[in-house]
Amino acid sequence: MSEGSIVVVSREPGISRALCLTLAAKGYEVTNVESVDDVFRQSHARKYDLVLLDYDTSTAPPAETCREIRACSDMGIVIISGDHSEEKKLKAILAGADAYIAKPFGVEEVFAGIRAAIGKARITTGKPRALVN
Repeated sequence: MSEGSIVVVSREPGISRALCLTLAAKGYEVTNVESVDDVFRQSHARKYDLVLLDYDTSTAPPAETCREIRACSDMGIVIISGDHSEEKKLKAILAGADAYIAKPFGVEEVFAGIRAAIGKARITTGKPRALVN
């Protein structure tokens, strides 16, 4: 049984490969894409429980990206970023991110953010989060 479906948004091959392999080994179904737009393009064919966004490869600020995702989805959002600015972290959380993890990060820290985001949806709705069509 799958732990959930995660889409990793990253253009950095090293980070995306490491995240995808580690998540798959923990039982998650994992897809890697290069942009949030790719997530929306695939939304009719695939439902995700969570998006793991490598903010350092995104063109929009994390808060803006969270608002864009929240406008049409209730999937979990976990941001990883090299930007340690408290202001950016707070804006992202207030805009809908479930977790904001600063680089360098530990694998268990990422899993904790993922479990919290997916678990929160299951507690409040009784089912995993998914992109709303």
